[in-house]
Amino acid sequence: MKNFLLVMVLLMFLSVSGCSSNFSNYEENSGNDSWDATYEKFDGHRQREITISDESEFTFTVEIVTNSGTLGLSIKSEDGVLLYSGKDIPSSSFEVKADSGGKYIIRFDADNHNGSFDIKW
Repeated sequence: MKNFLLVMVLLMFLSVSGCSSNFSNYEENSGNDSWDATYEKFDGHRQREITISDESEFTFTVEIVTNSGTLGLSIKSEDGVLLYSGKDIPSSSFEVKADSGGKYIIRFDADNHNGSFDIKW
């Protein structure tokens, strides 16, 4: 009985901690210099930490397709400097400049978004 309760508590914890995102027909590709995904539904968030070893200035190239729902994006350095923050981004292409290499956190926040994102650096 004790083991059963332990298993039940563990399963409840895993189901709650895994509920940060909900996907439908989600396909993602993640490489050393890019990250893209297409989907029918994305609800929640996806985050990735990247490291740029080159110390010179570089550019993030972003392409968003929004068919319905909303998608937000934030890009910030490891020390918390916000390079970009956008909410309810329509279908668009744009660039975000960074002064130097280092660690960066890329985060997409979606509310029943149908479409895709593609970011390269």
